[in-house]
Order: sequence, then structure tokens, then C-alpha cells
Amino acid sequence: MKENRISQQFSQPQYNDFGVDEAIEPIFPLGIVPTMESWREERAALLNRWKAVLGTPAFENFDRKQEPVEIVERPTYTGTVFKQSTGPDTFQTLLLMEPKLVTLSPRPGVVVPFYDPDRMAGLDLKTYQPITETPSIRFGYHLVQQGYVVVCTEAFPYNMVPEPKHNFGFAWWEQATDKLLIENPNWTGIAKLAWDTSLAIDLLLEQPDIDLGKIGVMGHSLGGKIALYTGVFDQRVTAIVGSDFGVGFNFSNWDAPWYLGKKILSSDFSLAHHHLLALCAPRPFFLIGGEADRPASWQYILEAQKIYKLYGRNESIGFVDHATGHRPTEESLLVAYCWLAEQFNLTPQSWEL
Repeated sequence: MKENRISQQFSQPQYNDFGVDEAIEPIFPLGIVPTMESWREERAALLNRWKAVLGTPAFENFDRKQEPVEIVERPTYTGTVFKQSTGPDTFQTLLLMEPKLVTLSPRPGVVVPFYDPDRMAGLDLKTYQPITETPSIRFGYHLVQQGYVVVCTEAFPYNMVPEPKHNFGFAWWEQATDKLLIENPNWTGIAKLAWDTSLAIDLLLEQPDIDLGKIGVMGHSLGGKIALYTGVFDQRVTAIVGSDFGVGFNFSNWDAPWYLGKKILSSDFSLAHHHLLALCAPRPFFLIGGEADRPASWQYILEAQKIYKLYGRNESIGFVDHATGHRPTEESLLVAYCWLAEQFNLTPQSWEL
């Protein structure tokens, strides 16, 4: 890599005011200079603490079926809809997108989690008509134009229980999570979301000519939350991009039962997301902020960056804050896509919203 212009520019804050002090617990106490040896010990302890929080499913083995359902040809990609088993009696809908306009070999790949694959692909999978209402979050559509093989995913509530008759607010999420936690009392909603996304990575890696060193996960809002947890705990992921998911527990609804639940509100719960970001090191992580993520998000980035520096990779974690609302701007996406290409030592490619 000749220059790290994007990494250099966005690995340090563009402003001095980081908002209200988040009072996050330092990874190492003040006055202690971390070493790689001390970090390895601390990392093992942190990893065990987080795994205890996330829990495990009640099932061990299941029939891992994966069936193509439909093939759709679009000007920029060939799409294949899959039904993939996620447990003994559950399936998720995935859309595999293979690029037509940009040919790379071996091919980089990105999994894009969201509520449904449709909006991230910009394609209604019932009618196969374009979705044009939310162009700035069509990450899958953007990425496949740039030569990435993409898998867009579906969140568990929409394949676990039927849509409630009175589907107001979070009713669908509440009913699905109740079923999930009754059947898997030692699991958490965010762990299930990450589990399903890792299965989508399985599908991605089964495609021909995939570059195992260039596997990303990228998501917006809910999808950003999933991208963080999937990327940290699935070592096959080599870069993470999250858009405005709320890195602080108080920035978003992390206490919802389909994420981490009320345990994080307890006074003796001392973990926070700078610990997860530290566990990600030295793998690249990039945050797009706009509303849920804001100046205070830098407090988490900078604390985790102390660990990245141990690896000599302090420029591999960064943040751009467009500060214009929840959805990313075209300019912030340009930064993020150039950043991702830089991490993968690729030439940035053009794309359209």
C-alpha cells in the first residue's frame, strides 16, 4: 500500500469537543503502559467475559441446508436468493450478489446484515422491482458495483414467527425474541443475530475465487450492531464497517431483549464497546456517525486505539461523523468505501447510489 491517506485522515478526531464524558473504564488503569504481553492476558480475560454475556444456543448440531430459490439478472450483478438453515427448525433468506461490471481475481467479499436483504440490495425480493426510497443505505448494491461479492441477510424475527396480527412498534421483534429465549435460555438476541450472519459468511466463502484475506462485514443501524458483533467474534472477517449503530450503550436501545437485555443496566456490568473494539484489533474497523454515533463516539475509538497501537496499526480504526442525521451521506460513504478498499489494497471503484 503506497499511502494511507484515508486511514491517516480519519484515525484521529476532526474536532476537540467529544461531548459528555462517557466515563468509560480504561482497558488498562491510568499510569499503566500496556505491553503486548499484558494485552494478551487481558484479551483472553475480556474474550471470556464477553462470551459469558452473549451465551450459547441450546442446540449443538442441525441439518445445514442451503438451497437456491431464484436467480435474478440485474445490469450490475447476478443475484441468487437462498434459503439457509440457521438452526434445527429455522431458515433465513439470503441474497448472493455477484458483480458483472468489475472483475477482480481473487474476489473480495462483504456480508451486509439488515432487517431484510431487500433494502440493502435495493431490490424487492417479492416483486423483483427496484427499491429507490432509501438509496444511501443500499450498501449491497453499492459494493457489488465495486467488484465485491456480496451476501445480504435477514434478521431473525422475520423468519422465526409469523407477522403478528397487530404488528405495532416492536411487536414482531418481541414475539420472536420471546420464542428465541424460551428455546435458548442461555443465549442473547445479539448473539443470535451474529450467529445467523456468520452462517451467511459460510455461503460467501463457498463461492468460487473468493479472497479469504478480504472478507468484510458492513451494516447500517441494526446492521451496524450486527456487523460489530459478527466481525469481532468471527475471525474470518478481516474488516468491519458500521454505520450509526450507537457505539455507546446509552446511544441506542442496546438494552432491548433482542440485543443484550437489561443486564447492561446493572451497576456491576462493567463491559462496554471499547472492549469489543479492542478485541477486534488489529483487524480494521471503521465507524460512520451521524446521529446515534456522534462526537462522544470518539471516546470509545480512542480508548481501543491504544490496543491497535500495540500492533502498530493505530490507523486501522477510524471514524467519520457527517452529523446530518441517521442515514449516511454520499460523502461519508465515499470515505468508507475508499477506506475499505485501502484496507484490502484495492483500487477504489466508482459506484452509484
